Amino acid sequence: MSLYIYGAGGHGKVVLDILLKQGRKVTAFVDDSPALSNQTIHGVPVYQGGDTLAQMAAQGDWIVAIGSNPIRQHIAEKLTTYGASFTSAIHPSAQIAIGVNIRLGTVIMANAVLNTDAQIGHHVIINTGATIDHDCVIGDYCHVAPGCSLCGQVTLGTGVLLGVGSHLCPGVTVGEQTICGAGAVVVKSLPSHCLAYGCPAKIMRSLGSP
Repeated sequence: MSLYIYGAGGHGKVVLDILLKQGRKVTAFVDDSPALSNQTIHGVPVYQGGDTLAQMAAQGDWIVAIGSNPIRQHIAEKLTTYGASFTSAIHPSAQIAIGVNIRLGTVIMANAVLNTDAQIGHHVIINTGATIDHDCVIGDYCHVAPGCSLCGQVTLGTGVLLGVGSHLCPGVTVGEQTICGAGAVVVKSLPSHCLAYGCPAKIMRSLGSP
């Protein structure tokens, strides 16, 4: 079966490396940028999606390698309507404990640690060196940036972005679509649709809701 990476930018190249280290063969990147059309990246061709995407979608497994949570969600949902199936990419150096559940479309990068009974949603990015402790629940379309640390029983709603080096104390909940800025120290729960940062993290403004 074919294996496609949607998105040929920097994140897509990292996903390619993970898949190759897993011993998997990538058929092609798919990217909407005309500048990348008919190019190759580390020996893998780049296809344009466009009108042919609906035909390609059901021909193989996909990973949506887009760093932006809303765009990744949009593309994944579009591919789903076309009948696509999804796969996950887990770097061999990642530490995955017993009871961890990783759903389809998710990428686990180098040196990440997922501790016992953590639950990871669909199309999530657990970036380089992030640690997810026991019994955490990570919603669909979240991005946990490099160097983040989540203590036990943390819950992230759908589409949460944790900036690089964020730290979340035990048992806190971060509501859907909320952004925690780089280096945030989250000591108490945060609502949905807000921007928070600082030590301790404070709500700086509302992000509105769709």
